[in-house]
This record gives sequence, structure tokens and C-alpha cells, in this order.
Amino acid sequence: MTTSFAPAEPAAPRQAFTFYAADGRIYVSNGDQKLIDLGELTEKDGRFAYVLDGNQQAAEGLASPSAALRHIADHVRYLFLDGQFTALADLREDRTPVHLDGAARIDVMMDVLPRAEPMEDATV
Repeated sequence: MTTSFAPAEPAAPRQAFTFYAADGRIYVSNGDQKLIDLGELTEKDGRFAYVLDGNQQAAEGLASPSAALRHIADHVRYLFLDGQFTALADLREDRTPVHLDGAARIDVMMDVLPRAEPMEDATV
């Protein structure tokens, strides 16, 4: 008996990012350790909201800074982040250092080009 298997699709390349919430801002670093500022994080009545500068993606009513970071990571696209890393200066080279010690953070692995995602991203 001969069994044939369809060739498995190769896994999409992945890239690591670390999202931070510190001093009312959302930061993200990539595998090259470049650090950029994505936008504002605010707190009102114990709930958190954010707005990303580059595409105005926003959410409110989040339970914590970590929940805001998770929401961003779950809703932002790789192509948007890649464009932000290209367009924005590395904050680690800035004269005013960003203090991330003790900041809320999450580490995320993102597919570089998820299946069914077009090569162009109109939300960039």
C-alpha cells in the first residue's frame, strides 16, 4: 500500500518584538534591539486606552497596561510595524534615555507574512 502526503507548506518566517508600556507611551523593540515609540497610553478611572501615532489604531477600557500591550500585539500587522521601524528613529540613540526598568512588557513572535495577507498593507 502506497501512502502519499501533500507537501507541507513551509512555516512563515517569524520575527520577535517586545512591546513596553512606560511613562504614558507604548514602545516596541525588534530583534535588532531598535526601540521606537508607537503612541500614547492613558489611564482613567483604573482603565487604560491607547492610540498609535502611525495609523490611529485605538482601544479603550482595557484592564491594565499589559492588557493594552496584548491588544496592540493582537491587532497590529507586521507590515505596519516594519514600516514604523523604517520610518522612526531609534530611541536608544536619543540623548534622553527611555527608562523601561519595571515597565509592563510582552514578548511576541509575529509571522512576517501571514497566509492570505497581501503583500501591500493599506493600513500602513
